[in-house]
Amino acid sequence: MKNLTFHHALIPLLFSFICSFAFVQADQHGKGSDHLLYTGDRVALVGGGLIERARLNGYLESALSVGAGPKITGLTFRNLGWSGDTVFNDARAYFGKPNEGRDRLRKIISEWEPTVVMLNYGAEVALSLGRPWTDEVLASKRSAGDWDQSVAVFLEGYAKMVEEIRKAAGGNLREIVVIAPPPLENLGIPMPDHQATNRRLAKLRDSLMRFSKEKKVRFVDLFGAMNGDNFITKIPSQPITHDGLHFTENGYRKLAFQIAVSLGYEVFQSDALTEDLRKKIIEKNRLFFHRWRPANETYLFLFRKHEQGNNAKEIPQFDPIIEEREKEIEVLRSQLLKDLQG
Repeated sequence: MKNLTFHHALIPLLFSFICSFAFVQADQHGKGSDHLLYTGDRVALVGGGLIERARLNGYLESALSVGAGPKITGLTFRNLGWSGDTVFNDARAYFGKPNEGRDRLRKIISEWEPTVVMLNYGAEVALSLGRPWTDEVLASKRSAGDWDQSVAVFLEGYAKMVEEIRKAAGGNLREIVVIAPPPLENLGIPMPDHQATNRRLAKLRDSLMRFSKEKKVRFVDLFGAMNGDNFITKIPSQPITHDGLHFTENGYRKLAFQIAVSLGYEVFQSDALTEDLRKKIIEKNRLFFHRWRPANETYLFLFRKHEQGNNAKEIPQFDPIIEEREKEIEVLRSQLLKDLQG
């Protein structure tokens, strides 16, 4: 199968319903390797709505797992995205105080012990225009009065979150990846004009790049990779978002492509086997979502557990089912990589 150039590869990605991700063959044991994923890696995807919605289409996991190549085996992924989340993890608190959201993230990280954590935060800062930040910030008598102050508070919160993740994951954690938010899309009236927001996102990207260097973590410039620096204002002929902010399925396909390329993995022409792999990933993600965030959590674990708390014992029963789906994913992934090699 012929290797496509970057620009030529975008055509099938934008117009076809099936895409597949080929590999870079790298020795996962080579010291000093620039490749992110090693055999047996447990990858946690953490962020707000952009990450949470990625579980519904499977493109990002497909790109990373297949892109890792045939020498890398036993990869597992957990999508820990939470819509509305910030670096203070306050959206995860449900009915409690904001710091309970941080506790919730810390708990799942400590239980699962990821070796790689990929983080995506910051769009909320570009959209905030200096709104005050969380009860945690207000309690310390700090208010992000203008946008520059918002960025400073954001980076301070990000640093604390990275520190908490490192502590919770323990000695197994090898890599943290900071992914800059992608640009917003201008779709014309009545949708908002996002030129000013994209300029703020560009500045935020630069701050995150410096932040990543200081914290000795990997950085992915998703904003630049998705053409954010050009601030295109005309309405696209083929939009990749529903409303300028939330990505379509085709948008997630493109987003996954850009993240894989930014991490050093190549992308090739589509294959029907990849669609089967992606469907298995989506099903695994559905099962894990119900395991991690059951719809009736209030009755199972929280203040109404006196009514149905006896059913909480059923939640861990998802674990062996998820493990079976992951075995099936590994088989399909192996078949796909052999196909690509052939």
